[in-house]
Amino acid sequence: MIEIKKNPNGDSRTAIKGISFEHFCDARNMHSNDVKAVMHELSMVVDKVGEFHDYTAKSQARMFYRDFLDVQKNGAIFENGEWYQLHVKAERHHLLSNCPDDVNLIDVLEMIADCTCAGLARSGEIRDLEIDNDILNRAVKNTAEMIKNMVAVKE
Repeated sequence: MIEIKKNPNGDSRTAIKGISFEHFCDARNMHSNDVKAVMHELSMVVDKVGEFHDYTAKSQARMFYRDFLDVQKNGAIFENGEWYQLHVKAERHHLLSNCPDDVNLIDVLEMIADCTCAGLARSGEIRDLEIDNDILNRAVKNTAEMIKNMVAVKE
């Protein structure tokens, strides 16, 4: 939990009238440090998500390979395969196939990184990334809620 101190003095709408320059600067510095702490915590979440990216490709490697070969040998549709269905249900970053209700901007970042890296490594091209505005709006709101839950405001 990130503790931040209540301090209205960094904003003209909430600061006490006639605040000194020193108190104003202190408030602005506190705010910068609070944001730094939240951004650090978010970066730790991003690191963890990156570490476990496509974990079902490892945990279900034989199923993945079986479906992969079925596409190559028999012309099966990969997205209809058992592994892909498991994968999009278990992992949060396939926003167009199975968007979680609590989608957040970290899920969006993972999807962008996934699609970009896959495209560059496999074909040298990145397919257009389209994410529905509703998904993006929910991701913003849910990320704000995630941050709110990371922070405790102390008097």
